[in-house]
Amino acid sequence: MRSFAVVLCAACALPLSALAQETSREADPSSQSPDGEIIVTGSRFGGRTATQSSTPVDSISREELQQSGRVDLIQMLKVQVPSFSAPRPLASGVGDFIQPPSLRGLGAGELLVLVNGKRRHTTADLNSSNGIGRGDVAVDFNAIPTLALSRIEVLRDGAAAQYGSDAISGVINMILDRSVGTRAQASYVQTTKGDGDTYEVSASTGVSLGNEGVFRLTAAYLDRGGTNRARPDTRQQYFGMNAAGRPVAPSANYGSGVGLTPSNGTLDPREAGFNRDVFQQGDQPSRNYQLFYNLVAPTVDGTEVYSFGGYNRLDGDIRYLFRRPGQDETVRALYPIGYSPGLDTRFENVSTALGLRGDLAGFGWDLSTVYGVSTVRTSYVNSVNVSLGAASPARFYRGGSDFYQWTSNLDLTREIPLGDDQPLRLAFGTEYREETYRLFSGAPDGYRNGGVLIPDGPNAGRPGPIGSQPGPSNGPDDRASIDRNSVAAYAELEKQFFDRLLLSGAVRHEHYSDFGDTTNFKVASRLGLFGGFALRGSYNTGFRAPALAQSGYNASNTLILNGTQAIVRVAAVDNPAARLAGASDLKPEKSRNVSVGAVFEASGFTATLDAYRIKVRDRIAISSTFQDARLTNFLAANGQSGFAALSFLTNAVDTSTQGIDLVMNYRHRFGDGSQFSGTLAGNYNKTEFDRISGTPTPIAALGIATPLFDLTQQLRFSDSLPRDKITLDLNYARGPFTLSVTNTRYGRVSTVALLNRTPAQVAALVPGYDVQLSPASSNATNSDIIQRFGAKVLTDVELGWQVTPALRLSAGAQNLFDLYPDENIASTVASVEAGTNGADNAGTQPYNAISPFGFNGRSVFVRAGLSF
Repeated sequence: MRSFAVVLCAACALPLSALAQETSREADPSSQSPDGEIIVTGSRFGGRTATQSSTPVDSISREELQQSGRVDLIQMLKVQVPSFSAPRPLASGVGDFIQPPSLRGLGAGELLVLVNGKRRHTTADLNSSNGIGRGDVAVDFNAIPTLALSRIEVLRDGAAAQYGSDAISGVINMILDRSVGTRAQASYVQTTKGDGDTYEVSASTGVSLGNEGVFRLTAAYLDRGGTNRARPDTRQQYFGMNAAGRPVAPSANYGSGVGLTPSNGTLDPREAGFNRDVFQQGDQPSRNYQLFYNLVAPTVDGTEVYSFGGYNRLDGDIRYLFRRPGQDETVRALYPIGYSPGLDTRFENVSTALGLRGDLAGFGWDLSTVYGVSTVRTSYVNSVNVSLGAASPARFYRGGSDFYQWTSNLDLTREIPLGDDQPLRLAFGTEYREETYRLFSGAPDGYRNGGVLIPDGPNAGRPGPIGSQPGPSNGPDDRASIDRNSVAAYAELEKQFFDRLLLSGAVRHEHYSDFGDTTNFKVASRLGLFGGFALRGSYNTGFRAPALAQSGYNASNTLILNGTQAIVRVAAVDNPAARLAGASDLKPEKSRNVSVGAVFEASGFTATLDAYRIKVRDRIAISSTFQDARLTNFLAANGQSGFAALSFLTNAVDTSTQGIDLVMNYRHRFGDGSQFSGTLAGNYNKTEFDRISGTPTPIAALGIATPLFDLTQQLRFSDSLPRDKITLDLNYARGPFTLSVTNTRYGRVSTVALLNRTPAQVAALVPGYDVQLSPASSNATNSDIIQRFGAKVLTDVELGWQVTPALRLSAGAQNLFDLYPDENIASTVASVEAGTNGADNAGTQPYNAISPFGFNGRSVFVRAGLSF
């Protein structure tokens, strides 16, 4: 670890950062104008309300976030910010807990997250699941307790010229609470199905330091129980017996073990008594420990010292798909009735920021250094390496990864009088950042070939699957150690003319040690017209440096690819196998963002309407999965054996995303003292492809036609998140009672359900479902089936009672009307007769992880809060 002194020296030698200025006045969460709360995101000069801003900014208080009993921050934001989305992944590894956020239809990597205006480090792990966020890294929102926050500001506009890499779709700035006093709360949530028991306790206390200083410490614990909406596994579980008395492999078709559809051979008598509730589909259980502090202290010379940071640890338990006793992936001497392998996952985040700010010779200055570390450690449990036979352990260390980020900043601001009542505002500075990514190998027993042959069944004497289940642990060749540094300089100007016209501009130049230089700019304006009506707009260019994990990630993962389980190797771009298949060094993403909007405010009513278009060139993604014996043989012939299915990171596509945001808010106080507030907010966005790379040349030379970015991957970018989302939030308060009702409409989403199905199979599968057929690339008469999942409106309700000035009780429900998403295309007797299962894993998985609101159904909650 590099010394703190070195970084402070670098900060002084290289004045730093394009991060939002947060002076004590601007950052004070109690600071408000008559028209609303002061915001500090989107301009280094702060000091204005959201409707006065030249770019769209949402400000959501802690109380609004915690409405309806939600306990995790990312789900709170999903309800409060219409253009913000996040899936609820299923058995995707770390993605089950690091839910990939999206703003304005773009990915987690195009969204920058700040804490108190300072860049927050991302997680150490790449999302390699076969779902939303695949191939990206995200910030761990589990790291910061909600009770530590004053509010969250969401800038819905490109801001790379101000904040640097990743700020393509926008910025989320988490403002920490710096008030004095103590708060504590306890919550309990349970689904009406009787599972998902969640316990949350947290406490936060702030003490004064001098006249204006404060130290606030927050601790929280969240214990989340798992949920399960899976259905019984009706497949044949054990070997069948043929007419010659020899064992045959069990059928994997829906109903084959209970007589609905044909079995393979005569059924084993044990089928009749088999407990078929062996699958899990739902939220995975976890335990999260959080500790965070915020310190602001004035010094004798008027300079202010500040520091914030914390630690969290999340332990999660993931359960993978069931392995039947008759499968080759099962050692029957150890698991005579089958097993479900699991993944024990531990995430840890440590961060600290230290800074000084003040005024000197007419300049406001802010010198800071921020250090953050993310570590991920994973182990397979209830597992087996079949090639080790009955001597195989049940637990394997799969591997781990670390990410270190150290950012040092110096921001300078000055107001220059120009003879009118509005000075020219100037900001400038530089940033120096170092990053390191490390990927570690796992236990040798998790990837080595023990040489034990399958002892029984129809495949007796053949080699068994090599490596732990559900996938081999990281091997020695998977290790990676990558680092880089960047230096940036920026400047920003802002001027108000005639009390009506606000003009601002920003420029940022940055040099990266691994891919070179980039220069970006932004211009924005707001023109006040008449009667509270104003126009605003911005244009900016942006960039996103490839995350180090995107360049160095190597791992084998078990995925469900269009209804079939497969072990897929995701290879780093410099991996010899990836190079042979056509991989090349990653390039940074580049963007152009234009936004135009209108603002209106009058007597308790405000409305904003903003349209935008974001063009991103060279978007980074994991490629299609290349799974073909010709490729496997080609790689083996060139010294790269063992690659049955291969993917790699690539700059696959150029996209255009366009949409519109609408936010309307009304507040009214009645004569009896009661109050009403209502917010109607909506977002619509659509992503289209300007370029899609074709099949890599080395793969095409083998006669393989799979494109670099196939239909499955394309829909993940364009249709896996709702194109539209609308929220209607109604709140009424009278005396000690409050009532809030939130309605959220999630628009339609789509995904590839099944590939290359014959006309007869399509006819058996699709009746009753909303589908679109696309010609299969491998057979013109066959079709790929795209399934569309319809829009749903979910209602949340909360009733609160201020029992005493110190005690508040609340209760309510999430998804009050117990709505579920449309179901996956089902496996049926008719589909099996046509030669195919559906998209529901032989009937066990009725819901798709693409659902924007999950599939837990209704939850009820109670919460008690104390403040003094």
